[in-house]
Amino acid sequence: MDYDGDGSPNNEQYTSVNAMSTEKRGFHRHSHQQIQILEAYFKECPHPNESERQKLCRDLDLEIDQIKFWFQNKRTQSKAQDERNSNKLLRGENETIQCENAVLLEALQTVTCPPCGGPPFGGIERELSLQEQRFKNTHLRRERDLLADKNKHQQTMMDSFTSVQRQQTFETLTSPGYNPNNPFERPSSSESPNIQPQLRPQMDTLQLSDTATRAVEELKRLFSTDQASLWVMSSIDGTYVIEQDSYEKFSQSVKQFRNSSACVESSRVVREVSIEATRLVNMFLDSEKWKTLFPTIVNTARTILTLGSELISQQLHILSPLVPPREFKIVRCCRNIKEGHWIIADVSLIDSDHKVSQSCYKRPSGVLIRALSNDRSKVTWIEHVEVDHRPEKQRVYQDLLSSGLGYGAKRWIVTLERMCERMTFSSATTIPHTDWGEILRTVEGRKSLMKLGERMLKNFNEMLIMPGNTEFPRKSRCGGVRISTRVNEEVGQVTGLVASAAYCLSIPSTPSQVFNLLRSNDFRHQWDVLCHGNAITETGRISTGLSETNYISLLQPTLPCYDGQNMVQEPNKTMMMLQECYMDALGGMIVYAPLDMAAMSIAASGDVDPLEIPILPSGFTISSDGQGSMGAEDGGTLLTLAFQILLSTGQNSGGRMVSENSVNEVDMVISTIVQNIKALFNLPPE
Repeated sequence: MDYDGDGSPNNEQYTSVNAMSTEKRGFHRHSHQQIQILEAYFKECPHPNESERQKLCRDLDLEIDQIKFWFQNKRTQSKAQDERNSNKLLRGENETIQCENAVLLEALQTVTCPPCGGPPFGGIERELSLQEQRFKNTHLRRERDLLADKNKHQQTMMDSFTSVQRQQTFETLTSPGYNPNNPFERPSSSESPNIQPQLRPQMDTLQLSDTATRAVEELKRLFSTDQASLWVMSSIDGTYVIEQDSYEKFSQSVKQFRNSSACVESSRVVREVSIEATRLVNMFLDSEKWKTLFPTIVNTARTILTLGSELISQQLHILSPLVPPREFKIVRCCRNIKEGHWIIADVSLIDSDHKVSQSCYKRPSGVLIRALSNDRSKVTWIEHVEVDHRPEKQRVYQDLLSSGLGYGAKRWIVTLERMCERMTFSSATTIPHTDWGEILRTVEGRKSLMKLGERMLKNFNEMLIMPGNTEFPRKSRCGGVRISTRVNEEVGQVTGLVASAAYCLSIPSTPSQVFNLLRSNDFRHQWDVLCHGNAITETGRISTGLSETNYISLLQPTLPCYDGQNMVQEPNKTMMMLQECYMDALGGMIVYAPLDMAAMSIAASGDVDPLEIPILPSGFTISSDGQGSMGAEDGGTLLTLAFQILLSTGQNSGGRMVSENSVNEVDMVISTIVQNIKALFNLPPE
């Protein structure tokens, strides 16, 4: 018998007239209207009570048993229908799971090696892979525990500092040597407590806040002022500089250096860069990220104190050991002046006598960052410093410094533009069509090589400061060579005693011409002592910017071999070179380092942190001599070449003692390179 879903055959209801009677039962067919009313009532109340059933009897003219059995049948039928629907859904889910299991089983049977696409792992290979993963997990857990212990230790120290902060502050304020006008000055009494930088009195907050506020207000006026009496165009590179007489009236500032050797450098440049505004602001407010953003300008940056504004100690340089680095202790402050607009102000901190301890003083300087669409930012940069040039003995860089190209706003903004491009290329999720090379197989390997190139430039830039210069009793073969020694102990550097040698020469060619000749592989064997006079081949290239001059090269030297009839050049199968070069509006760099084939393969695999790969870079810095009008596009060139040699390794480094034979080796190498460079540019030898 067919049911229509409401408990009755053929869409009709049949119920017993008297279910308790043993007599012959009669059946009654419900009308369509009665069924509709019962259906509607069932949806609202599937279990009616006695009074509700009595009411339905009166309304529908039915017996009480008819109402009772109709609801019983309806509830049974609804339950059966729900079970059928549930079984149908479960069968569908079961079929889906079976299909997924079949796909997974097939994938396991045809699995390949992820790095190289090789054959499936066998049982031994799979066990080795699992064992390697367990080792990595153990290492990560150990690092996590160490970090947790370190954080716990730091928190314990901070709690201890906090408990004695009030007592130390009171003792400092009441000490005889305390200067209320300069809370950063140490007490003169040797018995006064040595206050840690984190435990400054409340007066420090007021001083930092007041200094930062005045700097921000002055920058607001400088950014919004385009008066011809204040900003005038430079005849050297077209940037705007401050007219000092107007500035003194504008800001009522006091000169810090009044001797004849002191000078004022000022500049303003506006440029759009390819980075999101809030990300750029965050990088400025993080000392480590800020140093990474300007690796060719900032040598060191350390946040001493953070109290609303930051007190930062920094060291800037122009990539030549002939010019001492500039050191500042500045207050840095960030203000969100309106929606999508930030001002980041820097100003030197002065003592109670309005003097600075360094030979450089930074007047209110900084950037105005405006958020644009498409993750871009408009940056207006103002750089305004006073410099006492008395410590500088070399005059070869004098024109470059006096022109403002050394530390001016243009150099900062050009570096920022180039590094933003580099970060964009580094974060690519696919290998760009401009990159090539058999070794570039994965995106992770490409990123690893870019990180290694970035660290290579960073190490080279830090080496050019050349602390601890060693004076030798005899004259160098080519004269003017600077030699410095240091003991490398940091991770990622070649361990041992390293000698660094540097030399600077002036070349009557434009920086772009010098750059193109030195980066050409056709002429490299003429100057590079690592080539031993043999040709070199480029086996891969990674673009680091939009310009075709900004890239990382994978170079492979060649060795002469006899094939039975003639001498031919065969690739050196034991050594390669990693080289990064760039060229911008103010100059460029070419930095390279030899790597054995195993280290290069590890770096290109992307499986190892590039910080763990030891590297010892050498190279060139190329800059304008400051006598042209268009930066790197005309005028002469100042070329600084620097070479590093590992004198001894490990426990045999012997501190900083350098033997005469080591001196001769270093001098011979750097002198050979200098003479080769001079011959390449047709300069007279010494």
